[in-house]
Amino acid sequence: MRSFHLTIAKNAFANVMRGGASAVVAIALPHFLTRALGPDRFAGWALMLQLVAYANYLDFGLQTAVARYLAGALEKRDQEQCQRLLSNAIAILSLAGAIAICCLGIVASQLPHLFHTLPPGLAGEIGLGIVILGLFTAIGLPLSAYTGVLIGMQRNEFPALAIATSRLLGAVAVVLLVQHTRSLAWLALCIGAFNLIGGLAQYAIAKKLLPVLHFSFASLDWAMTAELIRYCSTLSVWSLGMLLVSGLDVTIVGLFNFQAVGAYSIAATLIMFFTGLIGAAFSAMLAPVAVLQARQEFSRISRLILTTTRLNSYFSIGIVVLAFLFGDTLVRAWVGPAYLTVTLPILKILLVAQAVRLTGNAFGMVLVGMGLQRYGLVPVLVEGVSNLLLSVLGMILIGPAGVAWATLVAALIALIITIIFVMPRVHEISVSGYKFVRQGILIPILPFLPLCFWMLYRRWYEGAAQPIGQGATLSLTVVILLTIVLVSQGVSGARRMKS
Repeated sequence: MRSFHLTIAKNAFANVMRGGASAVVAIALPHFLTRALGPDRFAGWALMLQLVAYANYLDFGLQTAVARYLAGALEKRDQEQCQRLLSNAIAILSLAGAIAICCLGIVASQLPHLFHTLPPGLAGEIGLGIVILGLFTAIGLPLSAYTGVLIGMQRNEFPALAIATSRLLGAVAVVLLVQHTRSLAWLALCIGAFNLIGGLAQYAIAKKLLPVLHFSFASLDWAMTAELIRYCSTLSVWSLGMLLVSGLDVTIVGLFNFQAVGAYSIAATLIMFFTGLIGAAFSAMLAPVAVLQARQEFSRISRLILTTTRLNSYFSIGIVVLAFLFGDTLVRAWVGPAYLTVTLPILKILLVAQAVRLTGNAFGMVLVGMGLQRYGLVPVLVEGVSNLLLSVLGMILIGPAGVAWATLVAALIALIITIIFVMPRVHEISVSGYKFVRQGILIPILPFLPLCFWMLYRRWYEGAAQPIGQGATLSLTVVILLTIVLVSQGVSGARRMKS
């Protein structure tokens, strides 16, 4: 038990360092780029990164699949299975890379027609940057299979070291370069080159740790390809849902109002900082959960879900409270007062939305680790579709803040569906909705409730001195948390009476 927990803790720490380095880069760069590039070029930079990021969804979850299947194959000492797994994954990812660069080339050529409010002088520069970053991304996709190899070996510290170092060096290079040029194409080349170096470093480390493992045309096998496609098909639907939830926000804002892209992307970047850290920590559960499943130790998996959900809730709620207390000071120091009016209200809404969504993160990660991700398809798709529709409607009626409100409403819908309808159907994991809410949500909420009500009272007491959106967001936060608890307890009680 102790070694198992130590392995998860070690891998979680390594993943947090990896995600933390990327997040630090995402946080640090706007501090310099908002001042060096100006509003329009910074908005172009944010839009360029967002559009290229879509290519990463063509991973189709294969990195996760490689980690899961390799962990099982190594447990069984099946070297041939490892070889077939890697070769087929690289072949699929190479095809995905070719598709990615073709699609990004089309988008780059059609930028003025897609984004009507885009300044004409920036369209060509942003398009060139998209193509440059797209080429590096296309090359990096097959290399990402080796990230899965290292994670499957439970040597998460090596991807963490490679990725963290390359991201930090790339950020430093961008900060130095922007002092001499405002060209988005050169900045894209700088970021892309260092990302590729990180992928090559992981390839070299994996080859040294497991020399017998290499790509081979002789190992290409339709049966393995079909197995990977079956596993990744549901992961791809998950990725599509996540794309609809958080990957289209900046693009939707840009389609209607390019000038608001910079302010919205700043808030979205800070959200990515926290979700990246939490997601990196939770991804450390994948390989150990696969091993526990092979040993049929399901009770330990259930306890793991409850423990990690509770810790995550403490962290998420704490971040929300800090944002309401010190958000004004944070945004001013980070990107300056020019972005404060638009960015801060959006940031608060998005933080609440992420706290709601990430409540089910541990449960979802265990489903993926056990190959049961099909149970999570309904809430993911419902959240994605509702978020997309509500985001477009919110942008039209309210503006950028409407996109953030749509994210919050969709996250709440998905969490309620997961607790009430999904958890009772996953018989392999004995976690009831009532126990999940009590240990994972209610207990972490209680210490923060007095502070939340105090801040709510202050908002009401100060009246017109505070923007109405802040009081509304805080009020809705408290209502959401209590609603989740009461609804789940009511449903669980009704089920107990029926049984």
